[in-house]
Amino acid sequence: ACLQIFRFRKINFNNMDNQKIQEIKETVQSSHLNFLIGAGLSTPFLPLLGDIETRLSNETRKAERIKIKKEYFQKVMMPNLEIVTDKVETSKQSGFKKTCKNYKEFFELIARILLKRESTILSKQANIFTTNIDILMETVLEESGLEYNDGFTGRINSTFSLSNFKKSILKRSLHFENVSEVPVFNLIKIHGSLTWDKTDDKILFSKLSHFDGSLLKEEGESFENKYNKLAIINPERKKLEETVIDLTYYELLRMYSSELEKENAVLFVMGFSMEDEHIREITIRTANSNPTLKIYIFCHDKDSDSKMKNKMQVGKLRYSNIEIVEPEGDGDKLTLEKINESFFKEILSSMSYEG
Repeated sequence: ACLQIFRFRKINFNNMDNQKIQEIKETVQSSHLNFLIGAGLSTPFLPLLGDIETRLSNETRKAERIKIKKEYFQKVMMPNLEIVTDKVETSKQSGFKKTCKNYKEFFELIARILLKRESTILSKQANIFTTNIDILMETVLEESGLEYNDGFTGRINSTFSLSNFKKSILKRSLHFENVSEVPVFNLIKIHGSLTWDKTDDKILFSKLSHFDGSLLKEEGESFENKYNKLAIINPERKKLEETVIDLTYYELLRMYSSELEKENAVLFVMGFSMEDEHIREITIRTANSNPTLKIYIFCHDKDSDSKMKNKMQVGKLRYSNIEIVEPEGDGDKLTLEKINESFFKEILSSMSYEG
């Protein structure tokens, strides 16, 4: 592939023209497909973490930190038990259905894009890197009948291993023996997952049976000791110190880095604030070292655009291979629903037209 120097430009979402859509389509056609998804896409069912993350990062008093962790447990973790038991509270039903609908449409659009790609060299896989610990994406993928790797293998005692990622799936037709590759999503949960039950030196799959609401009744040291047994990384800025301790988290970060270092890789960032220092540093480093990497960052609103530009050192990068996608008006929001409708659906439409 020829070397392309990708200059920084700011894309006005509502005024994205056919030329821009064509340019992005060509990138998708010939690149390794990666997504970085944050808590912003699990709304409105789950709350944004901005306030919790800031408070937990800045708080040094132990009692107050425990109080914030309890809030995080109650607001972000507990609702997942309602999903597993199919007993989502009536007041949350609307937000739950809307969030699942948006995720479902996103995965189905990407699966169709993978099927329509002209390249026979690239696999029909997309990497979904996420700091979300909730089970919304797994739930939607299963209900949609789409194939995905979450790192687990086995039926009786499903065990997590990084070697379980990157497996291609081939489907043979019943009558004519035709073989075709099936689109697969590699769901890589960098900060752990509520489905992870850490036992000794293994991570076993759990249908959230390893915790329940009784933890909220615990106080002080008792709460913290039980909370710390959950295989998750807390939503605070000092994550790198914690991830290095655990080989699994460290290897997941290395996987993120290695995928972005590949020739002709593309990364779409959605619902992610880039507040996570270690992920931000890896992203900037790979953007500086890989001139064929292209990064599209979707900002939720116009106000976050300038902040994102500063965080990602736009204008100072060696290759400046980052594009920031912003909404047009001050009150506009780039939700997943809007991104699906006006971005990925347009890319798929342009591919279908040519096909």
